[in-house]
Amino acid sequence: MAAADTQPLKTRLPGRVFEPGADAYDRATRPRNTSARQRPAAVVVAETPDDVAGCLQAAGVAGLRVVVQATGHGAGADIGDEALLLDTSRLNAVDVDPDRRVVRAQADATFGAVNDAAYRHGLLAPGGTAPDVAVAGYTVHGGVGWLTRPHGLASAALTAVDVVDGTGRRLHADGEQHTDVLWAYRGGGGVGIATELEMRLFPADDLHAGYVLWGVEHAAAVIPAWGTALSALDPAVTSAIGLLHAPDAPSVPQALRGKPVVHLSAATVAGEAAMRSLRAILSTLPTPAIDTLGPCDAGRLSMIHLDPPTPVPALGEGRWLTGEAGTRALEILTAAGDDSPLGEVELRHVAVAHSPVPGAETSCPGRFCCTPPEPLRTHPRGCGWRPRCGPCCPPPGRSTPAAAPRPSVTASPPPRTRLHPTSARASTPSDERSTRTASSPRPGRFGEGRTARSTRAQRTAGGAAEMLGCDRADRYSKNVRLQPVSVFGAGTLAQL
Repeated sequence: MAAADTQPLKTRLPGRVFEPGADAYDRATRPRNTSARQRPAAVVVAETPDDVAGCLQAAGVAGLRVVVQATGHGAGADIGDEALLLDTSRLNAVDVDPDRRVVRAQADATFGAVNDAAYRHGLLAPGGTAPDVAVAGYTVHGGVGWLTRPHGLASAALTAVDVVDGTGRRLHADGEQHTDVLWAYRGGGGVGIATELEMRLFPADDLHAGYVLWGVEHAAAVIPAWGTALSALDPAVTSAIGLLHAPDAPSVPQALRGKPVVHLSAATVAGEAAMRSLRAILSTLPTPAIDTLGPCDAGRLSMIHLDPPTPVPALGEGRWLTGEAGTRALEILTAAGDDSPLGEVELRHVAVAHSPVPGAETSCPGRFCCTPPEPLRTHPRGCGWRPRCGPCCPPPGRSTPAAAPRPSVTASPPPRTRLHPTSARASTPSDERSTRTASSPRPGRFGEGRTARSTRAQRTAGGAAEMLGCDRADRYSKNVRLQPVSVFGAGTLAQL
């Protein structure tokens, strides 16, 4: 792209526009999810909401497409020189009001920072399982975390949002003004770029949490026991179970590092009494290699999901599951087979009452959410995929070779959209991604360098609505009533 194309930006935002070769450009184009290649025409580093507004106004004049990114957890598509990258990672201020039990956080403050501040007052925000996910992208697309069962989706806790729309106009939406904008940001992805959010905090004076690990040879005993125990589990306990390669880290016993394990994690703000039924089930199972369940603080809570501490390449997808998915957990989690390229598969129990808070998506559509064991892309044996291997991962603009067939699901993928400065349409994947990422062959991850089996691997959690008799399967935290959204929209990144 010619240098003249970015001149309106340089004039409007002196010292904020960086082109290839600048250190700020290099830092901004290294997302938390390293699977995408990012080479935009320029990077705008926003330090204030006015910078965001000025960027959109100038980009509209120049006719540039705008892609928004903070931590890059949601980075799932390449960015070429036809686009402008708006880096909002410096919008990260946090202000806790313990009397009102709310926090005002700029959009790209991480939940680790928010909960560090809130926990000093005995409070927690409804963040996800990874501490370095930013507030905006996670919350405005639903947000499933450790407080989901007692307090619902993060989107239901959103009370106000400051927004820059596609024309560069700044708005404040709450329960009294621009209520339709607030509705859209509660689980619908929003209608512009969020710069600050206000959300409710919840008491956490008696936080108990932790994780338990077994060798994978105990999966047949542990996973069904967890699934059948859920009906008796205290409604204040959120738990998850999965299969993954244990990281080479001090948090894992030496004998299990780098090996397939069963990973159970759980948390509650209702104290030890709420964990008793889970403890009773654990007492009947084989002795685990490690059991950290117990009194907890915000810092320890952020570590129990064993998320990678450093940037990694990853592909991920999720499904909402209803019906009796819990009792079929072993079949769901082992459907991919031993030769799957997946890094992890997980089933999370999030059964919660319907939320009365109005919004695009403020209630869980299912009792479970799952990162499904499906081959999102098939790589030949030995492919390192960092971030593409060449033959099976062509550069942008070239055709992608046929991947393993995707499973049939009840809810078809919604169409893809872009965020453009003249339309203010937001297309962002959810968390976290939370939700854990999958299909990332690399050292220390489940199924490294293997080719997905084209038979068993198709019997996935995504297809569990038909295969396992569940009622429904939807995209995890990606249903959007207001605007269509893609999991990894072409050229579109999350505000994560």
